[in-house]
Amino acid sequence: MGLTRETMRLFPFQDLLGYHSQHFRADAIAAFSVLFMAVPQGVAYAMIAGLPPVMGLYAAAIPSVVGALLRSSRHVITGPTNALSLLYGAGIAQHLDSDPATTAITTAMLVGILQITAGTFRAGAMLAYVSRPLLLGYITGAGLLIGLGQLGNLVGTQPASGNVLEIFIAWVHSLPQASALAITISGATIVLILLLRKFAPKLPGPAIAMALTTAACIGFQLQNAGVIVVKDLSPIPTGVPPFTLPDLNLVVSLLPISLALTTLSLIESSSIAQSIGLETKQVIDNNVEFLGQGFANLVAAFCAGYPISGSLSRSKLN
Repeated sequence: MGLTRETMRLFPFQDLLGYHSQHFRADAIAAFSVLFMAVPQGVAYAMIAGLPPVMGLYAAAIPSVVGALLRSSRHVITGPTNALSLLYGAGIAQHLDSDPATTAITTAMLVGILQITAGTFRAGAMLAYVSRPLLLGYITGAGLLIGLGQLGNLVGTQPASGNVLEIFIAWVHSLPQASALAITISGATIVLILLLRKFAPKLPGPAIAMALTTAACIGFQLQNAGVIVVKDLSPIPTGVPPFTLPDLNLVVSLLPISLALTTLSLIESSSIAQSIGLETKQVIDNNVEFLGQGFANLVAAFCAGYPISGSLSRSKLN
């Protein structure tokens, strides 16, 4: 049940032993780009889960480093995801009488323990029976969910809930209330990204586009014109993530949702790793993926995070 020497070689931190300085520039650009995507996504996904926005930032910080060092994939970015946040937000409604932060970190601890157990007992072998069409179908579905979840923010209307069709219909009905300013900002950001991708593909287009549009919002004081910024939603404290302790009294009641989150996280994360591995020709060890994801969730429980997985959008960008 232990890890073999061959499996140990699949941990990404082994790559650091022979790291070459000529890779630093490309890695730094990738990190810079992913950072600019991780910040707004972390805030948005935490709100989808019904949690304070700052918990999304905490979940995308230290757990991301742990996941990078201990996973098998060299490219998968660990942190908050759309699908996991949706499932958590829907499944945790019965615990509204508990402190949301305490409930979240306790759930992250349980998910981490369950994932580490799955990796230790080599449950990753079950994913060998998952077909490539299924992986591509999942990736496509996850991308669709992410896009639909941002339609409201794209045009400045209230986000809708429900299934895919209900979300889209509600968004169409809300278009008469759309904000011209929000559409202008969104459109300018998209156009900038596409132009940079076409004419300067080596530059971190998404990061540059977000930096320029953010600077424009600040310079023209668009907040006074109705643009909502993160600090309007909830105060974001400064400093490193605080040390937090799960509430063991919630373990029994949170076990069912933790099992569901564990399953979704492992399938989501490993599917992304396998999909990217097909492009990069990297051999992925699912048991190592399970362990790395589990330790990342365990760390999230002690630094004010909430259950996390492998991010499709940030991994593809990376």
